[in-house]
Amino acid sequence: MSVEWRSPEQLKELVKEDRPMKVFIMGMPRSGTMSLVAALKKLGYTPYDFIDRIILGHLPLWTDALRAKFLDQGKPWGRAEFDRVFKGFDYQLTETMQCVLDVPCTFFPAELSAAYPEALIILNTRSPSAWHASMTSTLFHVFRWPSWPLLARLDPSFAGTWYSHCMLTWDIFCNNDYSLETCKKAYLDHYANVKKVVPNDRLLEYEVKEGWEPLCRFLGTEAPEEDFPNVNDKEFFVKGHGQLWAYAMFRVVRNIGIAGLSVGVGFLAWWMYRRR
Repeated sequence: MSVEWRSPEQLKELVKEDRPMKVFIMGMPRSGTMSLVAALKKLGYTPYDFIDRIILGHLPLWTDALRAKFLDQGKPWGRAEFDRVFKGFDYQLTETMQCVLDVPCTFFPAELSAAYPEALIILNTRSPSAWHASMTSTLFHVFRWPSWPLLARLDPSFAGTWYSHCMLTWDIFCNNDYSLETCKKAYLDHYANVKKVVPNDRLLEYEVKEGWEPLCRFLGTEAPEEDFPNVNDKEFFVKGHGQLWAYAMFRVVRNIGIAGLSVGVGFLAWWMYRRR
């Protein structure tokens, strides 16, 4: 998908109203996040998830944000930089985006809550041990696929961008140590930090098993009559990353084929030139 950058002048013309940011989901992925997102969609919110950052080409921007905050490489992000991501690209999600979730956005609770003081923060939680078990069978499992480093080298613009971004994200979180002990400590530290930097009157600690009532009371909306969504996307998650891997492999094969064809055409031209 082609992503068109808009200048500030174009943006003022195209964005007729200033839609306030409404919700930041600051819990870690695999903490009931997909069920929560499904519920928020039913309440009329449009999410900005990790897959959207891939589609929109935002991963390099968030990599810059991580490097600026955690590695002191570049200017720390504030409202202007976040607005550049949330409002500066030509894609339907950025026109109505009011709900932000998943890493690495969750690593900026103080910055995002200060930049958007109107937004509410949901800290979705689950047992650290259950969270780690879910991560081990999904994301950490995907990271262990042995072909990623090679794909990243052969396809730097896509696989390389995704892989380097993920490795940096989880290096910051747990030093890419996926053991229970390390991850549990990092998980608990993350939640303690969010509760420390976010004002209590804007924060909801929440488990999806609590259902509609506390969520809708916090958001100031009526609870739907239907059951609260229960999304278990483990197989879908792994399959989706398998498709991402397949696309990266296709790009590698295509690029090698194009390079081989170019070499072949060059050799043929040289051979014909020598025989003229």
